[in-house]
Amino acid sequence: MNQSMRHAAAEPPIAQANHSWDEETNLLQYHYNGRTIISIPLPEGVKAYYRRVSDGNLQTSPFVQQLYLAFERPQRVRVTFELSEDAINMRPRRAADGEAILGQSGRPTIYGANGLYDVLQDLLIDWHGADWRWACDRIRTQDNGNAIAEIDVEVGVTPWIINLRMHYYRKHLNFSYHKPWEWRPNLKPVSGWCSWEAYRRDIEEADVLSSARFISDHFKAYGLEYVQLDDGFQPSLIPQSADGTVAEAWLRTNEKFPSGHEGLTSGIKECGLQPGIWTNAVVTNPDFAALSDSCIKDQEGSPIKGKWIGYVLDCTPETLARHVAPYYRGMNEFGYTYFKTDAIRHLIYDGLHEAVKEGLISNDEAEAKFRAFLACAKEQIGDAYLLSCWGVFSEVVGLADACRIATDSNPSWPAIRMQLVETARWFHTHRILFLNDPDHVCVRAPMEWAKSAISLVALTGSLLMISDKPENYDDERIHMIRRNLPPLSTVTAETGALDINYPAFAWTHVQGYAIDLDKADQQHTGHGHKPPVGHPGHPFTTLWAIHMQTTDRTWCVAGRFATEPLQASVLEIAQLGLNPAREYAVFDFWQQQYMGRYTESIPCHELEVGSCQIMAVCPVDHKPVLLASSRHVSMDAISVLHESWDNGLHTLKLAGVPGTSENYWYYVPAGFTVLGLSVDNGQGDWSIEGETVKLTICFTGEETLSKLSFGQL
Repeated sequence: MNQSMRHAAAEPPIAQANHSWDEETNLLQYHYNGRTIISIPLPEGVKAYYRRVSDGNLQTSPFVQQLYLAFERPQRVRVTFELSEDAINMRPRRAADGEAILGQSGRPTIYGANGLYDVLQDLLIDWHGADWRWACDRIRTQDNGNAIAEIDVEVGVTPWIINLRMHYYRKHLNFSYHKPWEWRPNLKPVSGWCSWEAYRRDIEEADVLSSARFISDHFKAYGLEYVQLDDGFQPSLIPQSADGTVAEAWLRTNEKFPSGHEGLTSGIKECGLQPGIWTNAVVTNPDFAALSDSCIKDQEGSPIKGKWIGYVLDCTPETLARHVAPYYRGMNEFGYTYFKTDAIRHLIYDGLHEAVKEGLISNDEAEAKFRAFLACAKEQIGDAYLLSCWGVFSEVVGLADACRIATDSNPSWPAIRMQLVETARWFHTHRILFLNDPDHVCVRAPMEWAKSAISLVALTGSLLMISDKPENYDDERIHMIRRNLPPLSTVTAETGALDINYPAFAWTHVQGYAIDLDKADQQHTGHGHKPPVGHPGHPFTTLWAIHMQTTDRTWCVAGRFATEPLQASVLEIAQLGLNPAREYAVFDFWQQQYMGRYTESIPCHELEVGSCQIMAVCPVDHKPVLLASSRHVSMDAISVLHESWDNGLHTLKLAGVPGTSENYWYYVPAGFTVLGLSVDNGQGDWSIEGETVKLTICFTGEETLSKLSFGQL
């Protein structure tokens, strides 16, 4: 039987790819799990050396298979990779100092990113040891749904190496519950408003509903979806009586919410938004804990207690069925479609593992009980969205749609810096294991800090929640929020082990007092080191490159984020994952300014700590090209629905908010001139600004069609 036609296993095997060589066609192929994953046409008349199978050299646990190819004299070969429909380009290591952290929207192929990751098979393929280039600017989809990527490789007498790592996240990175062939999280872009940092526990029903109306009026048309109540609605004791249930306590609201959950969800939905709710794993009633057989007790029969979690449910099937399942099922029936489940870090580490320390249960039992709690919640809420909060654990993989990767945020610089740093640290998990949540963005922070936080969250496609009182949203901040809605569907484009060589704190404790380390040392950085005086580069966490691709267009959004002060510097284009031999037009989004054309490097200005610079970096050709827009920080993956160029006529199909106007910039090479503009279902104007043409579109409906015609001098 042809190897490529073999049956694919429901669970991809932890086993080697087998090879075949066709003498007639001189085609070398490797086959894995029902697909021909690698095809290499060998040149005629040249002796080839290749590894048939792994021969045991690197077959270990976790499993690594190494293949290689060499020729008696240098040859160029085109290598074709065929993977599942959910395959992406991936750099097989994390960014180093001076390199951009790589992300992708669409399925672009990124210069220098020498790997492919098949998400559905959890298979990482990477290659080393020879010069190579992508044969196409994107990963293509075949008629059978499989993904195809091709590279041209210069292979000589030194072996070119291909590594295959089966069950990569599951075994190599130790996320043992990652089984994408069984379950994938909901990876849609998520944005909303959260009440916690706006009101904390000093919140009433009227505050939520008035905030929902404000959010709907100002942000719904731009893509914001959820309004989430976070704490302050529940009774003070959980459960309310010694013989009560945890579910009854949470399903009843206190006197500040007289309409109950039903009134709250219906009020939010009347604003055209989806209601979200904060839930918690705590038990606070000591009488219940002492009398109930649902809490874990020590050897003397006293209930154990942990920090932030209170008393600890034993998470047996009986306890979950009585106390937890009705809780989540009831909230779902009230109409909540977004669930933030909090304190689960404390459930496992400050609760269940306290029982391990007491010798009451084993580590494996603690993990199983924790998973059972979260699985119970997920089962009861059905298709509703589930955010695991807080702390990143392997134990939530396969259950949670999103995971809080950072500690609690607030409008201070240490907290915002923490969000930026943790987004960088955990980016290798993003939209592979779950959606990353760096916690809510407090837009009332100083403007440059807030701009940095919300820009990074939007560009990386992380979970975007804003959390301020409506009166904090002045016109400038409203404009800034809109420029970042909705967040993108960005996926990580790099992977590797977690870096634990720098601190994760936003603040710490010294002799019992919480202090802001920036006040103790204004030069203290997110790395835990002081940058050298005049350091010109970009330390890790400060440089990002999100590679954007639509059906019609490919470009890069480069972001500089000053988690520490950044000096004026020359940014090497290759460090962004772009071919330095090409020429690029560059546009600064927040300055709304064209920066010029560059090859090899881009000159960048100094950035004070907390500030950012977002640049569109677009390859230029011998005809006008769309460069940037004012609508979205992606410049523009949101409002540009379709783009085409035909014999001097550039057509844009655009989505917009009726009654607003947006600007679109074209880079126009010498020798071209604008002949005219027509706009359907809207109004438009254009003006020349140096090497660019600015097109202004006034939207009278939700979509418009712009046709800008060019002539050659």
